[in-house]
Amino acid sequence: MGFHLPLYFLFLLCPILQAAEFQAPTCGKEKCGNITIPSPFGLIHGRCYSHRSFSVTCKRTPNGDKPFIHVNGIDLEVLDSIYSDAILINNPVTYINCDRIKKASVSVNLSGTPFFFSSDMNYFGSVGFGNLATILSNEGDSLGGCIQLRSDDGASKSGCCITLTTANITSYTVNMTAMYPDGKRCASAFIFSQYSSSTAYSLPTGINIGTRHVPAVLSWNSTYCGVGGKGRMSQCNCNGAHQYLESAT
Repeated sequence: MGFHLPLYFLFLLCPILQAAEFQAPTCGKEKCGNITIPSPFGLIHGRCYSHRSFSVTCKRTPNGDKPFIHVNGIDLEVLDSIYSDAILINNPVTYINCDRIKKASVSVNLSGTPFFFSSDMNYFGSVGFGNLATILSNEGDSLGGCIQLRSDDGASKSGCCITLTTANITSYTVNMTAMYPDGKRCASAFIFSQYSSSTAYSLPTGINIGTRHVPAVLSWNSTYCGVGGKGRMSQCNCNGAHQYLESAT
């Protein structure tokens, strides 16, 4: 009996050690790569997200593990958690008259989801050559517009412009109007944030006609915070999010 007693206690101890080893991280402190997943988001295999829209997939990429949220058929990379009611994402760029760009451009449609682009935290930007770039709601209402810069000698291949938007945005279309006879060239348009820019009212460093994604701030509707999608309460902070939604387009 004395010979088997230590083995018996070791047998009892194994499940305890295994439970400690596989203990799930605290909600709001889950990690994917070097990004901490904030509440009300949570990794898809865990139990921390408050609604299925807030589930995060951790994907292996050539640059390491990256967190993504899936919104109406598009995977958006999460770059940072910047506020209690907003995150920074990699927002796809929309292209117009760009035959040389083989990959189809996309415009994020947030309709039917908790998310929206806040007019307080984002701008509308465009890169091209002498076009009037206009952002429109799905109802056809103008939300903002700007004219791309064009050099007097016509030598410049592309210019850029940025402007504020007049309302929060869930979905949009972009209209490009040539202001010059040679203005119908490849152009791009996008919603972006200056959160990561050191210069006020300017495009983030490195943005050009070949840029595929830009940083943008994504906010969400407070009514989606509360009981989690997997049966537990989310510790999310939605102060201020509802006031953005009230004027959302």
